[in-house]
Amino acid sequence: MSYQVINRCVIFSLITGCHLLTPDITLAKNPTFPKLIVQSIKSLDENTIRQTMVAIEDAENKEDIDALLKFLVPFAISEITVKSQGTTLTTNVEGINAHRKLLKRSFDLVKERDTINDYITIRITPDGKIATVTRVVVETLTIEDGTRFLASGTDIFRFAIIDNQPKIISTKSQGWLEKRPNE
Repeated sequence: MSYQVINRCVIFSLITGCHLLTPDITLAKNPTFPKLIVQSIKSLDENTIRQTMVAIEDAENKEDIDALLKFLVPFAISEITVKSQGTTLTTNVEGINAHRKLLKRSFDLVKERDTINDYITIRITPDGKIATVTRVVVETLTIEDGTRFLASGTDIFRFAIIDNQPKIISTKSQGWLEKRPNE
């Protein structure tokens, strides 16, 4: 008897399943699937990356954390190493929230920044899928207590096309910091 009940249930669910699928087929004319974004950027090029780096620098100068985070993918990973007075400190940051906290601490700490020299180089993979930007910066920094530093750093940004825009997927920064005498 239990075998017959199971058989009837299987047959009933098959028949019912067919009836339940019918409305889905008729509703397919108005799909509720997420809209796919058509990629208009097929590959990265130097001009697009240069424009993106100008926008990043502008957001940094304005200390606009939200604008900076728009250039990062949610899973972005950064490794930051700073050498100062014989000590090396390395910090790894993963995800948008951790990057937000790091940027806020940095902007809160540094009260004045003067760039002495900077330049970038751009390399793009032959298929145009990944761009690597190396940015070298030499600057003077004044922190909240008035202490001045000479800073030099090399940042390596890796970009990919995400949501039809060049986005940073990872960064690696290596910096050197030396305290300057007060004048």
